Amino acid sequence: MKSCGRASFRLSSSIPPENACMVETSSAKRMVLKQLPCPLIQCDAWEGTLAAFESALAGEIGGALPIQVGQIAGRDGLSVVRAGPRRFWIFPFERSSAIASGIPPELGCRLDLSEGRIRIEVSTPDLRDVVSKCLAIDWDRTLGVATFSSLHRIPVMFTRFSERDGEFVVPRSFARSISEWLEECQ
Repeated sequence: MKSCGRASFRLSSSIPPENACMVETSSAKRMVLKQLPCPLIQCDAWEGTLAAFESALAGEIGGALPIQVGQIAGRDGLSVVRAGPRRFWIFPFERSSAIASGIPPELGCRLDLSEGRIRIEVSTPDLRDVVSKCLAIDWDRTLGVATFSSLHRIPVMFTRFSERDGEFVVPRSFARSISEWLEECQ
């Protein structure tokens, strides 16, 4: 149990130190946070090459690409998110240097962002309340969609899988502080 400070300002108190947190609720114990590696490949098309780039990338991953920003397309062993009009984020289940490596350089570029990102899986019956305290998003439109926002000016991607399960993709350097902040939102 976390120490919350003194139970009372009086020198002599009848409140035992282990009961000092009068505001701690049982829901604080219901949140599960997991920080996991985040294999991530970013692919960007150069201006004026989008159609050819999309065709090349679809061939590389073996299927159609998401059409709208935020849409997610699943394939064997990876998920593809349209992160912008000319940007795709590819999340392989395992890190691989071969993914999208055959895109011609005149069409666009490929960048491995795996070292710079962490996935934070969140599971809590209060997910809606937690997310509403940290992201300005439309909850009803987040199910199965990659939502790009910011948390205290830090860029994050949030995806909701159910009413109680979601995932944040955050910069590695902020993962610990964002995890702590999410716990405090509970």
